[in-house]
Amino acid sequence: MLTVKQIEAAQYGSSPDRISDGNGLYVRLSKGGAKTFQLRMPENGKTKWITLGRHPELSLREARMKSMLTRADILDPRHDAIGTENVITTPVPPEKSAQAPLFRDFAKIWYDRKVEGLSNGKHKQQNWNTLVTYVFPQLGAMPIDEIKLRHIIAVFDPIWREKHETAKRTLGRVKEVFELAKLREFVEVNPADFDRKIAFGRVIKRTRHQPSLAWAQAPELWQWMLEHDVAEDVRQMMMIMVLTGKRTKEVRMMQWADIDWDNLIWSSQAEHMKMRREHRVPVCKQLEIIFDNLTLLKCHPQNVLARSKNKEGVIDENRARLEFQKFDPNITGHGMRSTFRTWLRKQKCYPKDLMETALSHEKDELVEAYMRDDLLDERRPMMQDWADYVTGGEMPPRLRDRL
Repeated sequence: MLTVKQIEAAQYGSSPDRISDGNGLYVRLSKGGAKTFQLRMPENGKTKWITLGRHPELSLREARMKSMLTRADILDPRHDAIGTENVITTPVPPEKSAQAPLFRDFAKIWYDRKVEGLSNGKHKQQNWNTLVTYVFPQLGAMPIDEIKLRHIIAVFDPIWREKHETAKRTLGRVKEVFELAKLREFVEVNPADFDRKIAFGRVIKRTRHQPSLAWAQAPELWQWMLEHDVAEDVRQMMMIMVLTGKRTKEVRMMQWADIDWDNLIWSSQAEHMKMRREHRVPVCKQLEIIFDNLTLLKCHPQNVLARSKNKEGVIDENRARLEFQKFDPNITGHGMRSTFRTWLRKQKCYPKDLMETALSHEKDELVEAYMRDDLLDERRPMMQDWADYVTGGEMPPRLRDRL
């Protein structure tokens, strides 16, 4: 990033015609001595230069802000910038809002950056909607550099106990917005960075776990699934979840290419995993039959559990949960992971590494650094033991036998 002194010292002929400040912002040096801020933008595969204003009439800080807002489509380039590299505008004195963006405008810049790293549609909505609901009514129209600690506390104090988890996560998002503002030099101190216990008092948290089925009832659930009146691909999906302890999304998003039939390995793609890393599952005998059953139901060249009318092209995320709750209203699909994990622990013969790797849980950083193996071969007999327990050692019905 440039400094004001570097811009002032730059001279046409002794420096490049354009010097970069980063993120597409440049200073264009002219023969006559003019120094103009320009934004480099791609358009239809070509480069477009948008002139933002001259230095020093437009300060470096203001140019950075205007550059960010233009790239985020908050400013309209047709009115706030001129679009060719050879045209120099007559600078317009910036309004107060141009000196520091409004909180809601800068929050949009933060959100556009963060959303690229989120894969869950629900989480994408929550990151933005909680700001709209709880923060924007009071802080949205305020310039970001005028927001103080007292304003933040006034927003969250009324909901800190009533909606604690939502308030805690939303405050974390506000803190991230101000951290980005610090990096962009719009604020010097993050007003959302404070001791929450002192500000709001201690909140006694009662952890609520996903409702799960007692491990001793797993065989009973399996027998119920065999007779349950449900679409056949949904039945097979539920069986996969019970036998593997996989998350609902990991099963729903399964693709035919993920199954290695020769080596009996199912690999969930990193983009579908919570930890964003590939997760391999050894295919037990019962699971092999289920996968074969699904090939007879195949209706899509890519997705195993396809639903053409759904947005994601696969079975709805709530379908398995609704069916499991017909067996027991208090359980969820995700809760089956707890049932699987509890049974493993009760056997007192499986190392913790095997159990945690089977569930694709995040490891301690030190463990992660040294343990590079996913213990696939060691997990294979463990997964077969669980499958035999659940099914009583019997194989699922083969759909081919019904043809």
